[in-house]
Amino acid sequence: MEIKNIKDAPDDILTSLNILGTRDCQPGKFSLIELRAMATNTDILYLFEKETPVYFLLLDQFPKHKTVYIHDVCVNKLHRGKSLFKKSLTFLKRHYSKKGYRSFTLDASNSTREKGLNQKARLYIFHSAGFDVNPETGYFTATGDYKVIKTKVVLDTKEIVEIQKKEGDAYLVKNKKGEESSVTIDQIEKCLDSELHPISCPMILHISSKKGTLRKTRKHRGS
Repeated sequence: MEIKNIKDAPDDILTSLNILGTRDCQPGKFSLIELRAMATNTDILYLFEKETPVYFLLLDQFPKHKTVYIHDVCVNKLHRGKSLFKKSLTFLKRHYSKKGYRSFTLDASNSTREKGLNQKARLYIFHSAGFDVNPETGYFTATGDYKVIKTKVVLDTKEIVEIQKKEGDAYLVKNKKGEESSVTIDQIEKCLDSELHPISCPMILHISSKKGTLRKTRKHRGS
């Protein structure tokens, strides 16, 4: 795997990856060469097998918030199910922790453009790679103000709850009556905004780091 600032990526690489993207992921979404002209702090991680493009990620760096936002993932249809995304995160954690970043963030889309891949399926895929639903959702109001609220989700029982925090392998949630309970990722169907409209689910993966480097666990004698 290679990672470059998109402005440093060669034209032939971007062209090949763009063909992969429009063929196997989201047709007509964008041109990577056009994106390069607009991007200010975007990296691209990619993988080729011989001369065949297999996989790429687009990553926006937000130094102020110490997070790297993954805003596009594309995998060759023939290479899906091989945990490429999960494997690449190991590489990315080391790469970005050295720069002082503390987390990866992304949105699990509620789009169904890819047949069979609804929001629940995306939640499961990203959760399997180590991401959790972020307890807080940020959004812009009609007046342009930015607000942060607790993430609202619809459960498989159709009940609407607010995620309070992550607790082990589950989430502490609160319903309309203020009653608290725990739910797992398998129970979450979709995410909602403040007006209960479906939105992309905010997800986060924390990087275990200290002063910009990965923590090393000390081995104790007798363990």
